[in-house]
Amino acid sequence: MIRDSGQRKFFAFRDIVFLSCSVLALAVFVYSRELTPQSGKKYADVTVDGQFVKTIMLDREETYSPPGRPGVQIAVRGGMIGFVRSDCPDKICVHSGFLSIPGQSAVCLPNRVVVRVASGEEDEIDSAVY
Repeated sequence: MIRDSGQRKFFAFRDIVFLSCSVLALAVFVYSRELTPQSGKKYADVTVDGQFVKTIMLDREETYSPPGRPGVQIAVRGGMIGFVRSDCPDKICVHSGFLSIPGQSAVCLPNRVVVRVASGEEDEIDSAVY
């Protein structure tokens, strides 16, 4: 038999248990996401004439010249990658600077060389406006 004491409780015991379990589950989820190391290291894919030629890891210093393009030099410095030398007339690729965010890319059109930064995770950038 249920007794009615005339007062209505704002929360029943089962409501408090449900809310406590929900908050605990949310806290465990957020905490585990923060402690999980990033699964994918950043790297850059280099393509020449539309063909993939090399993956360059951004966690170590390196200088690279794509095959058949001795006038183009790509360098990795401090976790960033970029064109440091090119024999093209405008040097737009060199002036584009160093890239570090997955999804960014630099292109040397006269030499047909593309450098695109990526990681093992989903790209961080949805769009970029310059």
